[in-house]
Amino acid sequence: MEQQKVIDEIQYYQAKAMTDLLYANGLISFVEYDKLTELNRRTFSPLYADLLPKVLDKSRKKS
Repeated sequence: MEQQKVIDEIQYYQAKAMTDLLYANGLISFVEYDKLTELNRRTFSPLYADLLPKVLDKSRKKS
């Protein structure tokens, strides 16, 4: 794997972790979470982007 692809992969997972934290702490809505996730995928082009779900289901809280 070329160096830029590895860098993009790392940056994608960092952005995803930050987006998850923002949502988990109630700082962004589900709609904002979904939009950020799509933007992160387009920006960083993760290696397995085609395998990731297009719409995320975080609307239901875990008990």
